[in-house]
Amino acid sequence: MRFFDSDTNTNIERVTYRVGIYYNNQLVANQMFFDKDGELDLKVQPVSGCGEQELWRCTKYEGEKDLIVPSALTSSGNNPPIITGPVFDKSGTYVLKVAIIGATNPKTQTAQDINFETNINIAQEQKFSLKTAKGETSVMVKAFQDQLSSLQFSESTNSLSFVMPFHWEHAEHVQLVRNQIEIPKNFAPYQNVNGFKGTVNGIPLFSKDIQFDPYSSKDTNIIHFLVTGEELQIINKQNSDQHSMLVEIIPESTNVIKSSNVKFSNGYKATVSYDTRYGTSKDISFTFAFFDPSGNLAKDIRYAYSVKDPSGKEFVVNAGGNPDMLGLIVPSGVDSRLVTIPSKGTYTLQLVLTGSGFLDFDPFVPASVQFDISETKSETVPTSVQAPSQTTIPNWIRNNAKWWADGTIGDSDFVSGIQYLIKREILKIPPTSSGPASSTNQIPSWIKNNAKWWADGTISDDDFIKGIQFLVSKGIVRV
Repeated sequence: MRFFDSDTNTNIERVTYRVGIYYNNQLVANQMFFDKDGELDLKVQPVSGCGEQELWRCTKYEGEKDLIVPSALTSSGNNPPIITGPVFDKSGTYVLKVAIIGATNPKTQTAQDINFETNINIAQEQKFSLKTAKGETSVMVKAFQDQLSSLQFSESTNSLSFVMPFHWEHAEHVQLVRNQIEIPKNFAPYQNVNGFKGTVNGIPLFSKDIQFDPYSSKDTNIIHFLVTGEELQIINKQNSDQHSMLVEIIPESTNVIKSSNVKFSNGYKATVSYDTRYGTSKDISFTFAFFDPSGNLAKDIRYAYSVKDPSGKEFVVNAGGNPDMLGLIVPSGVDSRLVTIPSKGTYTLQLVLTGSGFLDFDPFVPASVQFDISETKSETVPTSVQAPSQTTIPNWIRNNAKWWADGTIGDSDFVSGIQYLIKREILKIPPTSSGPASSTNQIPSWIKNNAKWWADGTISDDDFIKGIQFLVSKGIVRV
């Protein structure tokens, strides 16, 4: 870590740092350091097997204690302090939070802490071979949770599939499942593909969960697999396999990614790509690839962005979380963001280059581009094919109804699942007035009977929906 004057590019000397490291929102390390030259070097020695409930209790710190700053360890180039413990010992995302609490003199404190925050992603690398009639192609997988137990390619569908261990009973405690697959650009089956769809244990994913990155590497295309904790809980309610996750990734038959080139007045350029599959989740995946005036990826670029709706109203602004250094830092020059778009129409995206590394651009450099989602294709969601009706129910909801009727899941699980599906417009019901919250929240037995009969195919979708409408009218299901 380096603390310096961006105008002169010189280090600020005699700096006191407070460093905190978090894993899954849990503190794993917290220590103060003092550095004479403003450039803090630390050494981390990961150690697994901590038996403490609070992981930070297993972390030890070695180094020379500063004589003036209480509780601080002194950093020097030859003998950096050592952090030993459950830090970087597992794959996943670690959050590094740094506060500058003093500078220029060990006794001088800043008027207020200067805070920095960044993520450090630790992955396990695995090598697999994709077999085709023309031979084998080596691919690299970076797994941010447990290792994949297999990765296979099907020539009949050009699909990828992999299996990874996953304890579904703990799904509510998982924020994100993430893997990335790096495939050589010369892999013939994917040379004319720019988008993918996928399933987990046979259950379709939103289009935003599988992102395609052709920019970050000259030699490989990267498929990012990212499923949020909220989606994992919904999948878990329909899932029969409690110990693994079977993922299938299938190329789209048509181009689903649109791209636009943006030019900035300082010679920089950007390619803005977005996924045209607008549907139930309302989240649009954007990829920004920034290039310097020489045409190379702009490493360590900082940028901000905003989105205006068709009326010109700005409804999304993201300038990073550090008011002292505006902008999102992009070490690789390529960044992906999800933007929730409320409805179809023509929107305006503004990009603002704020700096490179710790140096600010003066002035900031803006550029705008319009994107139209009025001609997008709906993303794939599991829906049943029925005669025209006021209601549309995905077939997989039958599993939830059956498990609820059998007592496998409780009333609260069933109600929360129905509320989520209605709010996400996966389950559509006719307009129904929502009554006051029920004092008992007790569900009549006839509704559970309806659910069982509907799951067995004895009654129609519309009959089942009448039960859901009753729950809404009684305030048991809130929408």
